[in-house]
Amino acid sequence: MAEIREAVMVDFVRTPFGRASKKRPGFFTDVRSDDLGIIAVEELMKRTKVDHASVDDIIIGTPTQLGEQAQAARSITLAAGFPFEVPGLTVDRACGSSLSGAQIAVWAIQTGAADIVIAGGIESLSHFPNPVITPDTDLLELAKEFGARGNPNPKMAARVDPGAMLGMGITAEYLADKLDISREEMDQWALRSNLRAAAAQKEGKLKHEIIPVEGKLPDGTVALVDYDQDVRPDSTIEKIRTLPPVYKPDGKVNAASSSKESDGGSMAMFMSKEKARGLGLKPMVTIRSTAVAGCDPAIMGYSAYLASKKALERAGLSAKDIDLWETNEAFAVVPLALIKEFGIDPERVNVNGGACCIGHAVGASGIRLVGTLAHEMNRRGSRYGVASICGGMGQGTAVVVEREDYWDGHRAFLS
Repeated sequence: MAEIREAVMVDFVRTPFGRASKKRPGFFTDVRSDDLGIIAVEELMKRTKVDHASVDDIIIGTPTQLGEQAQAARSITLAAGFPFEVPGLTVDRACGSSLSGAQIAVWAIQTGAADIVIAGGIESLSHFPNPVITPDTDLLELAKEFGARGNPNPKMAARVDPGAMLGMGITAEYLADKLDISREEMDQWALRSNLRAAAAQKEGKLKHEIIPVEGKLPDGTVALVDYDQDVRPDSTIEKIRTLPPVYKPDGKVNAASSSKESDGGSMAMFMSKEKARGLGLKPMVTIRSTAVAGCDPAIMGYSAYLASKKALERAGLSAKDIDLWETNEAFAVVPLALIKEFGIDPERVNVNGGACCIGHAVGASGIRLVGTLAHEMNRRGSRYGVASICGGMGQGTAVVVEREDYWDGHRAFLS
């Protein structure tokens, strides 16, 4: 049996995350999601200077495989100028799609099935058939005709809480009740997320991960944007406390403590450690373990904790060994659940804000988490980190990564 090789991530880039809305058009309301993916992958290739023909596979995560996002990986591969011989795989594991794509990339490298794999994700919720965001689109009518908005199997529906199939928001309410997490805790976390993200933008902490991209501003002008649109530096706890509950009349979850629907693209390059050495590329992190885990769909957000727990066990580590955590703020209750169940210091979690303000470009979010984590670990000199994300119908994905002191003579990181 062949020896298991070490898989490393050598670079990560993403577009800004723009607001998904027809009422208040966002940066990328008029931009195809696959074009956002093309922008990200082209920048990734430019930075790494890797020969296009040497890429063994391109894996793109998106759960919305309609219209421009159908066969997204192959479309992006061809449109971005890769040789016909470079294939593409499109992955769907709900919100965890692109992080599961990274898992597949890692497995291929570890087993010797590939040397270099790009894994990323795209999403345009502005173009998604959604009666709230896109009420008048032809795509919505087409989706209704073919049942793309959901036609659950009756046998599954008999096992699952009806609320969990109607929307994710009610699952956040259920999880908050299960773990006795208060509205005040979630409101405070939403405030923290906005203030941390605003500070990170102001201090230039995200300049190495966010690519400046042409976007449409609220006044209709087009300009290069290099920041996430829904971050609110003027947030206050007083404003957040006035927001009504969104998902049930007496609920705890409001607009501030929910992730923002977004458009964006994220890409990362993975390769074997030997290949990185040969190309003179310094790995950002080594992937030490990956895991997926399911839970009752009614408490969907709990799956991020369960996947993290399983990934830590596989890596032979405990929560106290981890320096930094990035978990998707589908709702503020998700990081709060992680903190409560592991008993970890909140100051190690989502240190530069999260999806409550950065946004949740669903297919692109998973890879954003591990990329953002890797950048921050290198900035701080951290050793271990965990990236995790929950997903619709109760399934979480997580990876454990390690930053090592690599060889001299590599191409300088953050040059």
